[in-house]
Amino acid sequence: MQQPTGHLEGRYGRPGDRPRWPVPAVAAVLATAFLGWVGWAALGAASGGAQAEVTAFRVLSADEIEVRVSAIDDGAGRLGCSLRALDRTREVVGVSTVVLDPARPRRAERWVSVRTRERAVTATIGECSSAAAD
Repeated sequence: MQQPTGHLEGRYGRPGDRPRWPVPAVAAVLATAFLGWVGWAALGAASGGAQAEVTAFRVLSADEIEVRVSAIDDGAGRLGCSLRALDRTREVVGVSTVVLDPARPRRAERWVSVRTRERAVTATIGECSSAAAD
C-alpha cells in the first residue's frame, strides 16, 4: 500500500521549502572560532618569554660537569634557570641553578659547575623564570 506523496509533503514539507541557512551559519561560526583560536595560540607562542640554552658542556669527572649557559634578553631582566645533568639513560644525576643578567650585553653566557652522583653525558635547561635581585 502506497501513501500519496501529498501526505509526506504535508508532514515534512517539500524539500525545496526547508530553510538551508543553518548549515552556512554554523560553518561560519565554527570557522571564526577556529581562526580566533589559531590567532590566540600564535600570540602565545610568539611571546616566548625567557629564553636560555645550553651552548656547551664538558665532563670533568664522574662527579662533575661544567655547562655553558646562554640567555637572550627579552626585556625580563635577570633570569634564573635550573640545570639538569643527565646520564647515558637520560636519568637526572645532578641539578644546579644559574642566574643570568642578559640585559646589559643583550646576551649573557657563563659556565656553571654541576656536581653529579654518577657520570653525566649531557646537560639540559630546566625551567626558567625571572630572578629576584640580590
